Amino acid sequence: MKKELIFGILFSTLLVFGCGSSDDDSSAQSDDGPKYFEIMNADKTYSMDDVKTAGLKGIKNFKTDAVDKKTGELITPGATDIALGFFKGPSGPKDIEVRFYNSHQEAVDLGQAPAESITEKPSNLVGNSSVTTLADAGVGMKGSTKYGGYAVNGNMVILCERELQACLDFIEKLP
Repeated sequence: MKKELIFGILFSTLLVFGCGSSDDDSSAQSDDGPKYFEIMNADKTYSMDDVKTAGLKGIKNFKTDAVDKKTGELITPGATDIALGFFKGPSGPKDIEVRFYNSHQEAVDLGQAPAESITEKPSNLVGNSSVTTLADAGVGMKGSTKYGGYAVNGNMVILCERELQACLDFIEKLP
């Protein structure tokens, strides 16, 4: 009986100290959670051929002039081409949506806000949120987002399934 009591107290103590919080500031996460977007390579211009060379497979193209049925506004203002496919990276196959713009500045100015609106921040990826996405439900329809990260890379906005790392793995393969 005494051994069980001592073991119980010892176990409880280890549990309390092992699960306690730390004020250590060495975490790679910010107060808002892990990083979910990146802006890079302002001097580069890419084409659909570059995306294919990088390994995007099963490509399906979308209309660039699609409008949100509720607001009547363009879903992807300024985009010159939109493609959805999958990319097999180190963490397995992931859906990738690529939106092309005339320049890096247009990708930032016109493409970042729509990307932001359909990307769930990692801290919010607990359930399914209903947002407008091209890939999940079709143009102008409602669906659950699967994009957990995006990158503005050159003249492209790249939306990636579940996390930013999928975007970075894809970008690494671009010529």
